Amino acid sequence: MASDYEEHQLVWKGQDITVRWCPQWLGGDTAHLEIVTKDRQAHPISETGYRSHFCPCELVEEAGGPVAFVTAWLETKDDGKPVQLSLL
Repeated sequence: MASDYEEHQLVWKGQDITVRWCPQWLGGDTAHLEIVTKDRQAHPISETGYRSHFCPCELVEEAGGPVAFVTAWLETKDDGKPVQLSLL
């Protein structure tokens, strides 16, 4: 069974981030988020620019949706240090 993903874009502190969201991963109660920076540069929730996260769908919905959830997660983990952006 194929999972259906929604794709959302956000800019967080100058980084272009794609959030892929599947509220019913493989048809079950578990949701899946993929958080990827365009240039694969690190951010507070991933040293590689890619993060895969499984959680109950309700957690994301209660936060206001996938973009609000990821933004809050980034803000919570942000240590205030500047992120090195790609010069390319």
